[in-house]
Amino acid sequence: MSLLQPLSSAATFSRSERVTTSAVVPARATAARTVNVPVESDGYWSITASLGTGSLSLSSAADATGRAAALTDIAALGIETTTGIVMDIRDRLIEARSPGADRHALNSEIGLLKEQLAATAASSTYDGQNWLHLEAGQRPKVQSVVASVSRSGPGELAVNLADFDTGRSVVTSSGNAADGVLTRAHAGLTRSGGGYAYFLLDTNAAVPPSSPAREVALADSTSSTELDGMIAAVDSMLTGLYEAGASLGVMRKSIAGDDGFLNSIPEMTETAVGERIETAMTGDEALRAALQVRDQLQSAGLNIANGDMRALSDLFR
Repeated sequence: MSLLQPLSSAATFSRSERVTTSAVVPARATAARTVNVPVESDGYWSITASLGTGSLSLSSAADATGRAAALTDIAALGIETTTGIVMDIRDRLIEARSPGADRHALNSEIGLLKEQLAATAASSTYDGQNWLHLEAGQRPKVQSVVASVSRSGPGELAVNLADFDTGRSVVTSSGNAADGVLTRAHAGLTRSGGGYAYFLLDTNAAVPPSSPAREVALADSTSSTELDGMIAAVDSMLTGLYEAGASLGVMRKSIAGDDGFLNSIPEMTETAVGERIETAMTGDEALRAALQVRDQLQSAGLNIANGDMRALSDLFR
């Protein structure tokens, strides 16, 4: 009987371990299976919820900067197209200086190019805004767009606005001709000392170009001095277009630099939340598996010990 006493103690110890283990494993296993229930870990899920909320806020900010970037892109493309057309008109004026040039045909080509200029300015619209053309009654103004977003504190987003004066980019105006690069009068002196005052597009503005400015146009009677004045006026217009393009380029660059960063944040946040959940579930599953293996090893050891005890008991019986 003395040989059987240790066996009885071992069996009792085995049952006690199993109760403890079975109490631990289901609790951890349950936590692993229902890790998406916030009430089981308020602290854990408050962090995840904060990440998700911040991601949504940043996504909205990215949408706002995307609209600002699109508006700036449309205006920049319009200025680029306008610049190319004005350069074509300049080429026609230079060609008109050649002896025997068909000025009537060249003027017809210039007329078609003018129509393209008007159409380009009028169609450079995005989200109801046009930075290249003003309708009657409109004047240039400062437009504010979302340029960047930063965190000013825990859970707080600071929206940074950028201002753009559309007076730098307006090329045509149906209100006051002086507001548009191509509708205002460009006056000065040519290299030969002759005076000039010309505008390129006549939009029938409520306030016409200042007198005695004339529209750029060719005729058989156009003198060399007049041609020089037209070319000089168009050069002045091109300078204004280059400046407009540069201003829009700076504006676009500031938005583009932030836009790419904002677009990457929601993806990184989603990955972080996913890894946080996956890590917690993996940790619980690993613990459960380890406890189960330990339980199985203990049971196997006890079975071996019990078998040895029975063999010895039979031997001394």
